[in-house]
Amino acid sequence: MSIECLNQALKINGLSPTKKLVLVILANYADEKGTCYPSYKHLARMIGLETTRTIQNAIKEFEDMGLLRVERRKLDNGGYTSNRYHLTLNVTPSVADNTTHKVVQDTSLVSPTTTNTKDNTKEYILEFEMFWKHYPRKVGKHQASVCFSKYDEKHYSKIIYATKVFAQENILTEEKFIPHASTFLNQQRYLDFLDKPIKNKNLNNLAG
Repeated sequence: MSIECLNQALKINGLSPTKKLVLVILANYADEKGTCYPSYKHLARMIGLETTRTIQNAIKEFEDMGLLRVERRKLDNGGYTSNRYHLTLNVTPSVADNTTHKVVQDTSLVSPTTTNTKDNTKEYILEFEMFWKHYPRKVGKHQASVCFSKYDEKHYSKIIYATKVFAQENILTEEKFIPHASTFLNQQRYLDFLDKPIKNKNLNNLAG
């Protein structure tokens, strides 16, 4: 068991209770390299589910969020056995480590009568907030901010520009078919949009 993976899994927010439990179980099984290979059926049985559909959906979401990488393993006879999961919970730097940029607070979940503390607010750098404002799928903000902070600041303006183009091209796309922001950043998909123009002049003139 990797204590570090387990601790990181417990800190991930924004998941349903069932999906959070799946992630914690994977982290509990992970070795010191962050890998494990429990089957869908085994995970479903541990949680008390009758089918594996919820497990499969959870794994796909974790993959989209950049929380793990799936290695699909083959048997000698050409068949498949359980996947090996490479958890990446502990390989990205904390947003809190980036202190060179102006910071803004996300207080959308804080009651007006509640005192703001580190326990009930999250802080994001201004450039990330600009990126998040334009990204067309608002899911997994904290994980996206961690991925964003891995980039050198000289790339921020390019990423924000490419995100505007990406949003423009996907304005009619159903949200579930748009990748999570963390996937967009981890896979450097913004590079596909740097050479494309922003057709909506009003969008181009927006701050950020």
